[in-house]
Amino acid sequence: MKIGLFDRSRLPLLEKEMELYVARNKAIANNIANIATPGYKTINVTFRNELANAIANSTNDVQLSEEVKQVEPTIQVDNSGSLDSGANNVNIDQQMADLAKNQLQFELAARLTTDTLTLIDKSINGM
Repeated sequence: MKIGLFDRSRLPLLEKEMELYVARNKAIANNIANIATPGYKTINVTFRNELANAIANSTNDVQLSEEVKQVEPTIQVDNSGSLDSGANNVNIDQQMADLAKNQLQFELAARLTTDTLTLIDKSINGM
């Protein structure tokens, strides 16, 4: 197995996290777009447990990098009944809150990525 420069950093984990936040964002956007579609069922994207398992199963940074690459989002359809609107089970308030939370999590991962790349740059080029 070839070990890359970034496999010993937290970059693979942050990259995967941002990919998963993008997938969740698409699902939330799809839910919001279908707010008035009769019979539509809310979809949710989860990955926290899979990511936690990948981290727990890793004994070193390189193994963590390989484990994280295997994590894929789980898409779940909420089959609960319709809300008071009667059209479907999309709760716009919940979707907007989930969207805001997801955006904050993505921004944190992006900031950590930037900070990590800055540290690597300083290591290579000096301060």
